[in-house]
Amino acid sequence: MTSSETTTLTLREPAGSRELSLPCRIGGAAGDEVIVPGTTGSESLLLHSLEGELGITAAPGTTALFNGRSLAAGVFTPLRTGDVIAFGSTRLLLQENTVLEVRHLVGNDTLAPITLDTAYEVTDSAGDERIFLADLDAGAAVGSERDTRSTLTSFGANRKMLAIAAALLAVFGLFALLLSRLETVRVTVLPANAEVTGSGFGWRSADTLLLLPGERRIRAEADGYLPIERVIEVREDSPLSLQLQLKEKPGILDIDTDGVAGRVFVDGGEVGAAPGEIQVAGGERTLTLRAERHLDLVQKITVAGRGTRQPLSLRLQPSWGALEISASTTGASVSVNDAAPVALPARVDLPAGLHRLKISARGARDWQSAVLLKAGETQRIGPVELGAPDARLRVSSRPAGADVTVGGVFRGRTPLTVGLPAGSEHDISVSLQGYKAIERRVFAAADKDIALQLSLQSVPVRLTIQGDPIDAEVVIDGEVRGKTPLIMELPARRHAFELRKAGMQTERIDVDLSAAVDRTVDYKLVPVGRARDWKPPPPALRAQTTGTMLRLITGGSFTMGSERREQGRRANEFARKVTLSRPYYLGTREVTNGEFRRYKADHDSGFVGKRTLDLDGQPVSNVTWSDAVQYCNWLSTQEGLPVAYEQKSGRWTLIEPVTTGYRLPTEAEWEYAARHAGPGARTQRYEWGDALPPPAGIGNLAGREAIDEMTRVLEGWQDDYPAVAPPGKFRANAFGIFDMTGNLSEWVHDAYASFEANAGGTDPLGPAAGPASAGAAAASNVRRVIKGSHWRTTTFADLRAAWREGFDGTSQEVGFRVARYAE
Repeated sequence: MTSSETTTLTLREPAGSRELSLPCRIGGAAGDEVIVPGTTGSESLLLHSLEGELGITAAPGTTALFNGRSLAAGVFTPLRTGDVIAFGSTRLLLQENTVLEVRHLVGNDTLAPITLDTAYEVTDSAGDERIFLADLDAGAAVGSERDTRSTLTSFGANRKMLAIAAALLAVFGLFALLLSRLETVRVTVLPANAEVTGSGFGWRSADTLLLLPGERRIRAEADGYLPIERVIEVREDSPLSLQLQLKEKPGILDIDTDGVAGRVFVDGGEVGAAPGEIQVAGGERTLTLRAERHLDLVQKITVAGRGTRQPLSLRLQPSWGALEISASTTGASVSVNDAAPVALPARVDLPAGLHRLKISARGARDWQSAVLLKAGETQRIGPVELGAPDARLRVSSRPAGADVTVGGVFRGRTPLTVGLPAGSEHDISVSLQGYKAIERRVFAAADKDIALQLSLQSVPVRLTIQGDPIDAEVVIDGEVRGKTPLIMELPARRHAFELRKAGMQTERIDVDLSAAVDRTVDYKLVPVGRARDWKPPPPALRAQTTGTMLRLITGGSFTMGSERREQGRRANEFARKVTLSRPYYLGTREVTNGEFRRYKADHDSGFVGKRTLDLDGQPVSNVTWSDAVQYCNWLSTQEGLPVAYEQKSGRWTLIEPVTTGYRLPTEAEWEYAARHAGPGARTQRYEWGDALPPPAGIGNLAGREAIDEMTRVLEGWQDDYPAVAPPGKFRANAFGIFDMTGNLSEWVHDAYASFEANAGGTDPLGPAAGPASAGAAAASNVRRVIKGSHWRTTTFADLRAAWREGFDGTSQEVGFRVARYAE
């Protein structure tokens, strides 16, 4: 890249950030791309790239420092991340080689230190700090021997003058020696008018201190600012750069409160007491004055700072008032806001606001009232004349909690004691939801007791409680009342119900029977661990892609396989206890050719003699177990469900934990659906029951209709289909599932094993991997379980639901149906 090539970098200025095209010029002239204060119109820096390297070139007559060194005019100086250029009243800092930050010294609260090539500064702290210098080019020595020799020659030949000259020469030589040892310390100080001094021999020139090597103390001070000192270590031939910033002295507020003592807060923090002087940092401040029995005073003030004294007069408004209370009854006392009574007459100081008063005297009726007191005012009450004492009415009821009204005014709930004005009759009413109200009239004699003990009669309401699941325990108003479904009578009022059952979340219901109308309460308990808004899965659903219908099977526990003495039993039908805990959906029909060709268009189920097995409405056959599970994954994707299978080492495996995507049913799920008469029913040997022969219309088997194509048929059986039948042509079982007897045997998920010692349990998935068939590749041709009889079945033993076989190929007698978990 040449100097004429253009690139960009990000420029960060106090006003914001912008993109800057290179080359560009930095200076004080009107045409410069970046304007910096403190420069003349003739001074400028050119920011550009040369041979692919970013750098800067100073124009003639330009004064600038590059990392503390003077920047030579007309010379290209490469830039690196962290480089600092001091130009005018600005510092230019290169960050990340693509960002140039511009810092203006004028108007900034703080000034970041300028980093030199080998100079270091320790940050500000309360104590002295030592600064060590690294090697830099030393400054020119002050004075020279040549000046001294020219001085000596001016004395001539006079020996006396020579002696004087020799003495002067020695003095000047010593002075020159001191000058030659002086080191440069550049000091940048804010504010700029601050006085800077250094300990030991030396002097200051502009922003530079000349000091002898060794430990030196630098002090800066200015009017209105706190002085600052630093201890540095000056070394030979090592210039030092130092930045100092003085902090402003706080302003002094002289606060007059007209004698009210209070606490002063500035910007939320407590700073002192008033009246008196407090010190506050300069600027816009929020001052709060707080004193007892007065309202807070909040005021915005501008503090001049820098030690300036400002008078401030503040006047607080009182927040308290006074009550002057008297009574004409002898021995009366007053209690304010339930405090201890005070003998009357009395003056009471109180905060402004509403207060409760109670004036009492022995043998007299209490006087009670509420008084609104205003701040700064004295309010007079009385003299108050107390009347005769009330009668005392005590009311109790069975059951308790009844409402009591006196003269139509609600006074509380039983048991209750209230006062009644003496000398007159009063109407008393006692009522409770679900019970008949009781009315009484009583005469109140002064200082007498009246007792009413009432027994309320209930109004019965017939209540029916029903719902799912049944046998839920019913608790009403804290008392166990039975199990659902339940019919009972309750008082016509509001009641608190609890319905609970093991494994279910307790449901709490408030039932209001106050209308005295018979009610029915329906409930639906939610299983433990489910959200309150959980709803059970629907009893059936349909796959939108293929139209496949699936029925919900809630599961249960059963003995899978067959007992040793069962007629027709095979050795691989070992019995094991199984629990299906997760509800699942099972396809009501076997997958058809038409549905399978939605996934694999070129599939052909073939012919049997002259009869086709490949019509769209016939069940698909001639498919491998892998074909079936890949169809399930395809259907899951089409329906927006997570896939159920993944491929590992060339073998399809079920993802665990098992997802809700479509999959093959497990052997346990298939057998549970095939041998139960319905949810909660007992286990059957066959799909239709325990006895032979099979009832007519149970399924498509090898009957007399196939005698022309088969050497053997099922004794006594005949149906209408010599080969496969369209799914659903025979009757469904108790779950609404078709063709679990006959038509096609079906792939299930499980790998095949003739015996598995640890089989059974909860939601079994079969052995991890079954054996490969002879001559087959173990990685892909694992034998899988097939279940159910088919259209060529000719023996009654093969009609049992426990029948199973291992298979790893394709057959015109084997198809499949889909399943998936409900949730």
